[in-house]
Amino acid sequence: MKIVSSKWGPLAYELNAAGKLTALEFTTHEPKEEAPEWLRDLLLRVEQTGFQEADRAYVEMNGTPFQQDVWDALLTIPYGETRTYKQIAEQIGRPKAVRAVGQALNRNPLPILFPCHRVIGSSGKLVGFAGGLSEKQRLLEFEMKK
Repeated sequence: MKIVSSKWGPLAYELNAAGKLTALEFTTHEPKEEAPEWLRDLLLRVEQTGFQEADRAYVEMNGTPFQQDVWDALLTIPYGETRTYKQIAEQIGRPKAVRAVGQALNRNPLPILFPCHRVIGSSGKLVGFAGGLSEKQRLLEFEMKK
């Protein structure tokens, strides 16, 4: 994985043989280089307008059909807002699959583009984030300020 700097902190990313983004995650490692222009542009577009259908040309997410449904549901959560695991399960037509939604979010290879940090527990508490709950809190606070 390559480590680059971003406004959110260091990011690790990986490309497949076709040059598509297959992983993009937060890291504690020091950035080794500047993010390529296409990646900076993609991150800026996602921040400004959310992930768009045209942005799929830059990414490849491998997962089960259920995981794909969950990840796509994340794109419907507006910047600065949250949804619960239960709401996501209901949205994809699987209201009893709350735990499976959590497992799909844990396997999200592009959590910055497909914003799993916006999913919280039914009680309103922050739960389950691969980057740690403090990172989830930081991201939500960052979005709330904008």
